[in-house]
Amino acid sequence: MRALIASQRAATKVKKTGRQAESFCSDPTSGVFAALVFGKTGAPVSELSEDLAKQWIKGTQPALDRRRMSPEEAKQDPGGILDALCSESLFGGASLLQVSIARETEARPFLDALTEIENMSEPPNGKLLIVAGDLTPRSKLRKTFEDHKSAIALQIFERSERDFENWVRDQLSASGLRLEPDAEILLLRTLLEDQSLAPGEIEKLALYAVDLDRQLTEQDIRDLIILEDQSTGFDLVDLALDGKLSDLAGLMGDQLKEGSGAIPVLIGLMNQLKRLNRAHEVSGEGIHGPKIGERLSPRVFDRQWPAFERRMQKWPPDRILTLMTLVAQTDAQCRTAGSPQEALVGKLLLDVAQVASHAGRRRA
Repeated sequence: MRALIASQRAATKVKKTGRQAESFCSDPTSGVFAALVFGKTGAPVSELSEDLAKQWIKGTQPALDRRRMSPEEAKQDPGGILDALCSESLFGGASLLQVSIARETEARPFLDALTEIENMSEPPNGKLLIVAGDLTPRSKLRKTFEDHKSAIALQIFERSERDFENWVRDQLSASGLRLEPDAEILLLRTLLEDQSLAPGEIEKLALYAVDLDRQLTEQDIRDLIILEDQSTGFDLVDLALDGKLSDLAGLMGDQLKEGSGAIPVLIGLMNQLKRLNRAHEVSGEGIHGPKIGERLSPRVFDRQWPAFERRMQKWPPDRILTLMTLVAQTDAQCRTAGSPQEALVGKLLLDVAQVASHAGRRRA
């Protein structure tokens, strides 16, 4: 019977598109060990592949050990693909192997692994997740996943305007964000221009709204959300905390005067420091690596973890507390009538970037 089911499956192209693909990512069926998630620019490919990874990890016992492999690693050690999928990890289970490819030629080692697995009597215990851009129906990578008896191809489309708006409202609610009606209209109109930006922009709003005891206004959205590829105050905060002095200096003047405003930048900086401080507290509880990010609010997703970890290394707890004091002092100065807000915040950001840059050189 099992052989009959397998042969029937092999005879049918295994693919899902649109809403069916989204449903699979949130509730994957059994019997599938490999998935190709792909779609055009603007489609929520990264977001839905992340959902699928979480569901696979949650639904497998013992838990899968998530591992990211670059195309370069796979090319240098193609045998490592099967090792990861078939062998037990240090934590007792197999691996969820995830790779993002920019060109179809980068997928060759994984296609070879799929061919070997096709001849196995049982699929491996691990999972393989490949994330790609748009692929034509003639794509060898796409056809291999469609034709494989234990794999599936998931084509992701941009959501319809109504579906996307409902999704954004769900995400805002889940993040505890409250928006005035005009602010919500502006946010939806802005995010519709590029749906793929939505998760990061909503995370940015959630970070800004920590300890903010009011609804977000239309002006908040204008200050914080990227409009027509313009940068925001959060870019200034990121550049400063990461020690990117030259980039910060080139961007800061215009942004503080025209786009971001001094006070929102200070609020964003303080909230980022609180988040970093909380990350160190979680680390002190014996939790390590990307699992720290899962305990933060807003959370740090796996793809964001390497950059966030480097920032944690530059900003240990004692340095964070010192900077929090300076931010509070600068905020008090800025709220004094007639104070040169842009100059005060600009100097603080440059000082922060200089400290972070020096810390990075010392570690190197």
